[in-house]
Amino acid sequence: MKGLLASARFQAAASAVLALALFGFFLTRVKPAEIGAAIRSASPGWIAASVAISLTTFAFRALRWIWILEPVGRVPWWPSYRATAIGFAANTVLPARAGEVLRPAILARERSLPFAALLASIVFERILDALSQLSYLGIALGTSSAAAGSLVSSNRLRVAVAGLAGIAVAVALFAVLWRGATERFFDILFRALPERFRPAARRAAHTFLDGFASLRTPRLLALVGLGSLFLWLVINVQVYCVIRAFGLRLPLSAAFVTTSAAVLGLVVPTPGGVGGYHAAVQFALTRVYGAPVATATGVALIAHAVSFVPISLIGFALFAASPWRRKGWKELSAEPEGRPSSAELG
Repeated sequence: MKGLLASARFQAAASAVLALALFGFFLTRVKPAEIGAAIRSASPGWIAASVAISLTTFAFRALRWIWILEPVGRVPWWPSYRATAIGFAANTVLPARAGEVLRPAILARERSLPFAALLASIVFERILDALSQLSYLGIALGTSSAAAGSLVSSNRLRVAVAGLAGIAVAVALFAVLWRGATERFFDILFRALPERFRPAARRAAHTFLDGFASLRTPRLLALVGLGSLFLWLVINVQVYCVIRAFGLRLPLSAAFVTTSAAVLGLVVPTPGGVGGYHAAVQFALTRVYGAPVATATGVALIAHAVSFVPISLIGFALFAASPWRRKGWKELSAEPEGRPSSAELG
């Protein structure tokens, strides 16, 4: 137990140090006074529009999650939204995106649904997110010109994007259409486990695959597929509003590239994507579109704040009012199979 606690503390400390290092590097490229001037010159109207759009994206995320979970169980919109908001808020304070585990853990307790299937639905969401944003990046690559920079117009990058999309589709479809083969593959992996753990591992793997069950139904597949494309179009428009707020006269496709860079920056395991998100957006706007460094820095700071601050405040408030607040985020995400007592739900 002490070793695990020490490991968790080490991960949190390492994540914080990495965030500070990346954020410090991000700020070294421009003087603070220039950043302040760029932010003061930004249009409040465009920023307000971006905030409003950001809040709608999380409402739609909750709806998409309901569609994904339909084969697993009936989930009303409010519990889905509450778990989504709390999970995203947790990602801003916990290392290694632990909110992605907390989110299904909360819904599993409240709706008495299998945690493994809910966790799989989060994996499925990330595949959908990646495919959707890769589609918009592909549009930007296909419509780019030499003026947009050699990085965006590179044929190698286009091939890489298509390859990543193909791999993601293949993995998801294989897990559903050839479920028996997928289960046998898991069985081969489980041979490395002690024999007494294998039955539980098999049950967990089978339940995990249930989270991809919406791919079997054409109606649900259309809902989650088209819904994901719409969701990421809205997210791109949200980022575009920030770009316009800083007076950059760029096409909407510039938001496709900038958002894709931001998503890559979020892969870096820092709380709330601090540092990685900022550096990636700054790089995309300066290197690809030739934006002034101070302007690009301001866009990165405001776009990140718009994406994370409002939903985090909502998530913190919902968690403070929830029956699980006494346990705390770490304990909840560490006990996914637990069920709330009547006292906790009362």
